[in-house]
Amino acid sequence: MYLQTFGLREPPFGDAPDPRFACLFAREREILAHVEYELGAGDHSITLISGEAGIGKSLLCMLIETDAAQHGVRAVRHGAGDYALETVAWLRSMYAGFGLPLPLSAEANTEEHLVDGLAAGLGRLAHHVNHRFLLILDDADELGDDGLTIVERLYVASEKAHAPFHLVLAGLPALRERLGGPDARGIGARVRSRLPLNPLTPEESERYVRHRLHVAGTAQMPFSRLGLRSLRDDGKGNPKRLNALAHRALERAAERGEKNIGERALGFVAREVLPQYARYWLRRYRKPILAIGAMLAIVFIGGFGVWVFTGHTPSRPKSFVAVTPEQALAKLQDALPAPDVGAVRVWGELLARWQVSSKETSVANAINCDALIFPGFACVSGRGTLDQLRRFDRPLVLELDDAHAKQQVLLVGAGDEAVRLYLGGKYVELTRDAFDRVWKGRFYAVFRVDPAMPNRLSRGDSGDGMHWLVSHLGPVDPKAADKPVFDTGIETRVRNIQQRFGIASDGVVGPETMFALSSLETDGPHLARGVP
Repeated sequence: MYLQTFGLREPPFGDAPDPRFACLFAREREILAHVEYELGAGDHSITLISGEAGIGKSLLCMLIETDAAQHGVRAVRHGAGDYALETVAWLRSMYAGFGLPLPLSAEANTEEHLVDGLAAGLGRLAHHVNHRFLLILDDADELGDDGLTIVERLYVASEKAHAPFHLVLAGLPALRERLGGPDARGIGARVRSRLPLNPLTPEESERYVRHRLHVAGTAQMPFSRLGLRSLRDDGKGNPKRLNALAHRALERAAERGEKNIGERALGFVAREVLPQYARYWLRRYRKPILAIGAMLAIVFIGGFGVWVFTGHTPSRPKSFVAVTPEQALAKLQDALPAPDVGAVRVWGELLARWQVSSKETSVANAINCDALIFPGFACVSGRGTLDQLRRFDRPLVLELDDAHAKQQVLLVGAGDEAVRLYLGGKYVELTRDAFDRVWKGRFYAVFRVDPAMPNRLSRGDSGDGMHWLVSHLGPVDPKAADKPVFDTGIETRVRNIQQRFGIASDGVVGPETMFALSSLETDGPHLARGVP
């Protein structure tokens, strides 16, 4: 890495949008001010933000979300990953984002009922606590026609329910044209403001690069005057291109022991980083074509062999559903690795799904399931039923019975008839009836929580952890939002959550209740869909 070479605290030109490095120019400030005005000027609005890929739309959406929260607006931001969910799952995630209780009955979990229920719930919240709501759809050009129709229905339903509901759509320029087409005229006609996000000017590009280097802690400018000019010219006012070019230029200079990056060096970097140059593809695929072809051939032959001899691809779980419970348990026993090996692999997979790095904790430490594995990441153990664990909708470690040496497996999916498990090397599916014979209810779960959260909260408590608690319970009295106190109203809502998840309804927020509250978050891993 080049950090030590150039005296930087952290990489200044990362791929992911980071609000800490936000460099706002007139156009971004105008868009933020316009959205803020729309939120305060009326009860309903649709704002369209369009710009080319990498121009900074996602970062702007993050800033809009943060700014809305500071003005008492409950904001929910979704991106392309959310649109990949099934429609029902996507709508349910909006319930959780806006702090509404999820409908439990099967009849209420249809698209029509979820849309109407969401609008009605927002209307009730607006009436009781005077809240406004903002839905931010980043990468909205990834939404299909059905998705746009649902968004339009939600917007119309919120108007009828008198819920102050605002919508921000951000996407490529093609989205602007699409909203004027025949398939989206309904929502397109309701767009009040169309705000283009244009490329940076040459002067702004230079300021952008200097700003990010300053935030990252540089003591000197690593680019020469001509190098900076070459960087801005090749970047073409696109922050993503500027980041890619600058990052590779710093890497190359550190590799060569150089501390000043000039025009010639930027020319080499442009040929490596920008797709219009052949060297870009050679750098991206460094191995010779023949070696890549040989690798692909080996993978294809190996995959085909597995498919022929086992009857399924390596990515599909082995199904023990069609055999008798006795046969399924015998096959499960054969598939289980050694207990110590299985535990390490199962917990390693669980941490990977939570995107926990080895710098934060080790698998050996996590296996102990201490109440606090590291600040902000907790563990809880207990007993429950499969139906209760399905409501948590999180992958959990399950402990088998004594006959199976209390071996641990990872629950990754559960349906009405079957469960999907990770055994530490392979995935299997078997009927719930068969699994109930080897699992007696013991489970272990990890979850993220506010580092300031104490181990226990009850009536009369205040201070650390209360903000996290009330943010997960839903809207509170604005007068008490700054210094919330665990009063009878909060205790009642805690009891409701406990009853909903099948936890002892004592009104005390302990580890299991914290886990239940954290499971309402859309972030983090969820159980697989499609398990019968």
